[in-house]
Amino acid sequence: MIHSKKSVNSSQLIDRKREDNNGKTRVRPIIAVRRTKIKLNNPILIAGFPGPGLVGSISTSHIIEQLHMHQIACVESEFIVPGVIYIAGKIRHPFRLYSNQEGNVCVLVCEAPIMIQGIHSVLDTVVKWVKDNEIREVIVLEGIPVEGIPDSSRKPMILSSDIRGDNNDSLYKDGTEEKKDFSSSSNTTFIAGISGGLLASCLSNGIACKALLISASSGIPDPEGAAILIESISNITDNDFLKRIDAQQLREKGANLKRRMTETVRAVREQQSSEHQEQSPTGGQVIYG
Repeated sequence: MIHSKKSVNSSQLIDRKREDNNGKTRVRPIIAVRRTKIKLNNPILIAGFPGPGLVGSISTSHIIEQLHMHQIACVESEFIVPGVIYIAGKIRHPFRLYSNQEGNVCVLVCEAPIMIQGIHSVLDTVVKWVKDNEIREVIVLEGIPVEGIPDSSRKPMILSSDIRGDNNDSLYKDGTEEKKDFSSSSNTTFIAGISGGLLASCLSNGIACKALLISASSGIPDPEGAAILIESISNITDNDFLKRIDAQQLREKGANLKRRMTETVRAVREQQSSEHQEQSPTGGQVIYG
């Protein structure tokens, strides 16, 4: 059982709702959060999900490793595709919650698909856990898909909920420099999927939240982008543990990956050029008549 400022009855973690609608019965599935002993101290929750460049997943995994975090809970639902994940020599649940020993940083990771019709049910349970444990802020890490290999000088876009004003259902850009990294000059940004759903649930429940977005190539792991996100986290929080996280290892992995990708692209282009010249009867010279 997780010990926090508010004690939670385990039966409260089971949410089963039957609702009659024109003779039809809708059953909300049982979603249980299993808990172990740890004391949470008004923590920050960092969430990362598989997406462009896997920057969310890579970032959260690095934070868990750097802070020597412990798994404190898992979320179970019939809407999560059944399965387990094998990490560091152990079989683990695909939807997990971690905390550092001091209880002031938590990490949420989900490495299994969630059925679209069950996203709201899953997020309702996650946000209930957030409220019960007095999480003071939720930070979501996500990638924005772009074509080609992103530049190393890219900047993240930082979006934040302004819960101090009357309009609590809006997101604003935190600064102007980050905006230059994206080609669109629009002031509107839409975040879809589970990342956007979690942010929306936070807004609905008056929970402070931020989104850190970085341009990333779809289908290609981007440890460099993950490093940029981690460094940005240290700049926007007052948590000493997050400020001490070293992302240099991820930057080196990203540089090596980018170098290999560049060499591969160059080799493919050279091969294509060579084949084109061999097929040309004039030795590669194109004559227009």
